[in-house]
This record gives sequence, C-alpha cells and structure tokens, in this order.
Amino acid sequence: MKPRAQSLLFVLLMVPLKALAHGTTPERVDDLLRAWEFEPGTVLSLLFLGFLYLRGLAALRRAMPTAPIAAWKILAFGLGYASLILALLSPLHPWGRALFSVHMAQHEILMLVAAPLLVLGQTLIVTLKGLPAGWARAVTSWMKTGPFRHLAKVICNPFSAWLLHGIILWVWHLPVLFQPTIENEWVHALQHLSFFLSAVLFWWAVIHGPRKRMEYGMAVLYMFTTALHSGALGALLTFTRNLWYPVYSGSTRQWGLSPLEDQELGGLIMWVPAGIVYIAAGLALFAAWLRESEQRSFRAEPQLRPAVKTAVLFLALTFLASGTSGCSQNNRATRARQMTGGDPKRGKALISAVGCSACHTIPGVRDARALVGPPLDQIALRSYIGGTLKNTPDNMIRWLEDPPAHAPRTAMPKLNLAESNARDIAAYLYTLE
Repeated sequence: MKPRAQSLLFVLLMVPLKALAHGTTPERVDDLLRAWEFEPGTVLSLLFLGFLYLRGLAALRRAMPTAPIAAWKILAFGLGYASLILALLSPLHPWGRALFSVHMAQHEILMLVAAPLLVLGQTLIVTLKGLPAGWARAVTSWMKTGPFRHLAKVICNPFSAWLLHGIILWVWHLPVLFQPTIENEWVHALQHLSFFLSAVLFWWAVIHGPRKRMEYGMAVLYMFTTALHSGALGALLTFTRNLWYPVYSGSTRQWGLSPLEDQELGGLIMWVPAGIVYIAAGLALFAAWLRESEQRSFRAEPQLRPAVKTAVLFLALTFLASGTSGCSQNNRATRARQMTGGDPKRGKALISAVGCSACHTIPGVRDARALVGPPLDQIALRSYIGGTLKNTPDNMIRWLEDPPAHAPRTAMPKLNLAESNARDIAAYLYTLE
C-alpha cells in the first residue's frame, strides 16, 4: 500500500476520536480529582484503536516472527495513546472550559505529543493488520479508487499538509470561532478533530515524506516555519493588552488569575514549549539530512566529509545560540510584565525621563553611567531594596513612588511618579538579572 494512502486511512481511523462531553466546570483543585469525563463515543473510539493495534501486533508477529515491529515504535504508540487519554478523558478537558491556558495545553498535547508519537508508532500499518480480513480488503479496494488517490495525492503532499495545518491553527484562534468552542460541544469537537487530524498529516509529511536530499531540506524548512508562525500567534496572545476571549472572563478568578493573565499564560504555552518541540524536531530532521549528505559525500568525494560536517555543525550551533539568547530576553520581559503589571519598554524610556540615569549605572540605558547611587545590574536578584524593603514587585513599586517614606536617610528623592509609571519602571528593573 502506498504511503499516501496509508496516511489518509490513518486520518479516517482517527475521525471518531472526539470529546463531546461538557459536564460541570471545575472551580477548585479538589474538583479536578472528580472531573474525569468518560464520554461514550470517545471511550469506545480509544478502546477500538487500542484493540486494533494489539490485534495488528499479534498478526504481524505471526506473519514476520523474525522481523517484528521495533520495540521503540510500540513504545511511541503507547505514549501517544496515553497522551490521547490525558487530553480527552482526564480532568484537563473540563478544566480547559475554566482556563484558556489549560485549553491551550490540551491542544498542544493533541498536536505536539499525540500526533507525532502515533505517526512514529506506525499506527496505520499495525491497525490495518488488525482489521478482519474482509474489512481490510474492502478498505484497500476503496483506497485504490481514482477519487481517493487524487485526494490523498493533494492533502498528503508536504506543502499541502504544512499549509493546511497552519491555516487551521490560525483560523480557529479567531475570537469569532474560538468562543463558541466553550459554549457548543459540537464546535468544540470539530476544533479538536481539525487540530489533531491536521497535525497527523503534517507530522506524517515531515517524518515519512523525505526520501531525497532536497526533500529533507524542505522538511526542515516546514518545521522551522511552523515554529515561527505558531510562535508568532503565541506572542500575540502573550503581549496583547486586549482580551481576545471574553467567554473566560467569569471563570479565571477562582483559579487566581485575571482573564488577561490567563490569556498571556496560554500564549506562552503555545509560544515556548511548542517552539521547543518544533525546533527539536527540525534539528532531528537536519541531522538526518546531514547523515545522508555525508554518506553521499563520502561515496563521491571522501576528502570533503570532515569539512562538510564541521561547517554544518557550526551553523547549527550558531543558530541555537542566537535563538536561546532571544528566548531568554523575551522570557525575562514576559515574566517582569506579569510580576508588576507594567511595560518594560515604557519603563526603560521613563528611566531617563525622570532622571534615574543621573545617579545610577543601569544596564541597557545608554546614558545611565553615573556612580552617585549603586549600580542596578542584577537588581531583580537582590534580596532587599534600599537596604530596608524585601525585594518584591509591590515593594519595588512603593519604593519608586516614595523612597524617603521607607528609608528616611536615603539620598534618593521622591520622584512624584504616578503608579502606572512606577509599575513600568519596576517592570524594566525586573528584567535585569
């Protein structure tokens, strides 16, 4: 059976995996222990998938006793299967109706854990082997028809899979479509199915699609561009000051988060962990591309092999170093924004405007090189502010508003800052680690 036809059948086998139950939304941690949801359609679909896989494994062992499926592939399927249970049956599912951030975590498990692991576990091949003989013949005959082969050729193409996955990801996060997923169980099920199935197609295309040197290069490109555009969506959710999904505004307070903080956390989950998975997968494909290129170079021109390896590794390490530095800076700014409620960029501009640069040396502020007061490098890691106040965001804001009120002998004058300005300056100072 051709790989494209196998991929599409796997997609069709996954269609019944839907989560439709919308029970009680948990309001505290104790509620989560009782919040498992066993919607019959989802449970039966998962049981059927597991049964077919085990039956298929047994059939393959009988047919090929000397060359059974690799143990690591069986483990990949098991982990992918467990992640489906976690996403669709565990308390994570009802909890996602209370917190946007948890809903994002559920989506990431479906797209970045379950989908690639099931693809690596050769789920389609094994489950086909587990079908009764009559069913298997009927399915393979149908898959040989012209319309099916044409459809498989279109949607299983790596570029099509990449484009479809990206469109589905962005379109479903439009507020006009995302909001109804919390209010309507059928819309919610459709969202989960489209996320999961498009992810299966995408991972199959980049994992099993490459067969030539150029195709490996395109697979790496698809993986890194997916990391970029999904990260951009996560960054938008993290840094926007507008609430995209008001449907969560009445349920986040019970969990200690404002609706905007919950949205920012959801954006970070989409941005950082998802970005790490895509980049790691891209580097793995890059390594496979490198191995193939080395083999070709070794056969053609053995003397070029060490030079090729050194050059490619140098480029990869340079990319990783620059990416790690940028992520670290973004993470510090995001953390400081969440701690203080201020804007680090505005705070940096205010530092010069209110005269802080006349007394202190402050990293990142061009004209702040004075030695009247102590330097402020790594102030976010210090234990005390002004020698008297414990270093917390609230105390930092109070200190900036009125230093003499907390340390009468301090040389730092009262700056008459509005609270919003003090929050912005505090936000910048908390990026200095």
